Amino acid sequence: MTISNYSTTASNNTSINGINISEGMSPSDVNNSIRSQLADVRSGFNDKEWFLLGDGDQTTTFNRASASSVTVASNITSTYHVGRRVKIIGSATGTIFGKIATSSFSSPNTTVTFTFDSGTINSGDSTVDVYVGSPATNPAIPVLHDTSLGTSQVLPPSQGSVKTYVDAQITGQDLDFAGDTGTSAVDLDSQTFTIAGGEGIDTTASGQTLTIAGEDATTSNKGIASFSSDNFSVSSGAVTIKNGGVENAELVNSTVNYGGVSLALGGSDTTPAFNLSDATNYPTSSLTGTISNSQLATGIDATKIADGSVTNSEFQFINTLSSNAQTQLDGKLTASNNLSDVANAGTSRTNLGLGTISTQASSNVAITGGSITGLGSPSNGSDATTKTYVDNLVTGLKTRTIVRVATTGNVTISSALQSGQTIDGISLSNGDKVLVKSQSNQTQNGVYIVAGSPARDPEFDTVDELAGQMIIVKEGSINADSFFLCTTDSGSIGSANITFTQVTPSSGGTVTQVGIAQSGSEFTISGSPITTSGNITLGVGTIANTKISGLGTASTKAVGTSADNVVQLDGSARLPAVDGSQLTNLPSTGATNGFAIAMAIAL
Repeated sequence: MTISNYSTTASNNTSINGINISEGMSPSDVNNSIRSQLADVRSGFNDKEWFLLGDGDQTTTFNRASASSVTVASNITSTYHVGRRVKIIGSATGTIFGKIATSSFSSPNTTVTFTFDSGTINSGDSTVDVYVGSPATNPAIPVLHDTSLGTSQVLPPSQGSVKTYVDAQITGQDLDFAGDTGTSAVDLDSQTFTIAGGEGIDTTASGQTLTIAGEDATTSNKGIASFSSDNFSVSSGAVTIKNGGVENAELVNSTVNYGGVSLALGGSDTTPAFNLSDATNYPTSSLTGTISNSQLATGIDATKIADGSVTNSEFQFINTLSSNAQTQLDGKLTASNNLSDVANAGTSRTNLGLGTISTQASSNVAITGGSITGLGSPSNGSDATTKTYVDNLVTGLKTRTIVRVATTGNVTISSALQSGQTIDGISLSNGDKVLVKSQSNQTQNGVYIVAGSPARDPEFDTVDELAGQMIIVKEGSINADSFFLCTTDSGSIGSANITFTQVTPSSGGTVTQVGIAQSGSEFTISGSPITTSGNITLGVGTIANTKISGLGTASTKAVGTSADNVVQLDGSARLPAVDGSQLTNLPSTGATNGFAIAMAIAL
């Protein structure tokens, strides 16, 4: 903590360097706070030439605005004014010095710009400390006049302490100088420093001007020389000789001699003046003309032609040609342009990888380790076909695929589908197919292959390939032997939500509206397919009594005691109570028999 952290309002000073000095402070903190305050005073005294004023009340934050400016969230223009010397300290900036160039307030900030002696405010410091020295206006200690500081106190030259010091500093001072060799000095009070000319250089002093001029060069004097533009070119101080700028007559040696023939530089002579032994290392590109047999005593040896690998005997074979060599070579294979023109046709076919077939038109061609490309779309039953044709043909025929396991919840695909990981109780291995069906982000669902970098099964990496697919799960604690149907029909991988619905095979359920046709003594089911839900309604008319065994002539099979109902024994194997009027075809043998029958029926 420093004095700049203190508040001008006494009641606001409740802490000093972390020591509580508010009302009711601990007695043990009294001496501690006094000691801490004395340390702050001493630290400020040690740097008494500089003050971290800020806005004059507690800590002020100086925010870096640029390499040469700061901003403060208050009006400090009265203390941080133009011309005042500053010292800026930052962890990245270090310590730099300068003066205030401008200071302006625009609510809520004051912007202060500086002119530094050297350095700038480093961009690595978001904030810095800006200390100021004595004010440029009405300073406590008079300063020498400096118009850059604004209005300042000017010390009169007659003041003894200043004049005496300046005079003492000037008197007896020397101007030291050095040349290419040697050093010397000039007493500024009593000696004159002379700049002497020399060969090619003149010096002239007039008033406060010293002129140094070069002399023109002569045959006997060094100096400034000019170059003829006809013979020389000068560019950026460099002098070059133009083409043709120097005549042969101006050269000491203007000719060259070859084999006794003198040739002027730049001239030409077609007369042979040397033999081949004189032409060692002569550039072949410079040799022209034709060498005749008469010019060669014994001819040219064949080993001297090309790289020397051709023999005289090999060259002699050319002598046997009766016409152009290329024409004779072309005639060797012109009869019908096929392998039958070759003496050893079978061997040639073998060398070409065609096996032992006699012709390519009527026999099969066996290819090992290669492929046939460029086939068109087949039109006849015996035509060869392409993979693309077959793939397109079977598109839509795939009704199911088999995976090893299926997920039971949301997983991280990149890590969960690696070898050794467990899905639904099954430890995965590289190459396993996994149905991912339960992602919170449904665009990630699909069929994947287990690997170090898991990826979608290339056979099911589009929505069109997944749509309508029946996925069979082989293993798992929950999903073993389960069926899942992809119910997403369109869209793109990565954007479409991919959903799977479990399909549970069942022999139960309710069938709606199934037509039954009478056929002999059996019923035949026809009409709409039977589903696994709904009610079965038999769409039939009246069933003939003769088709229902044991019902006699009854028109219906309803159970009860009403008309046309079938009477059924109750839970105690007894007939239900019926009205006597409902009993028919009883014998009329008298009341006694009727009563006995009625009692028997009742029992």
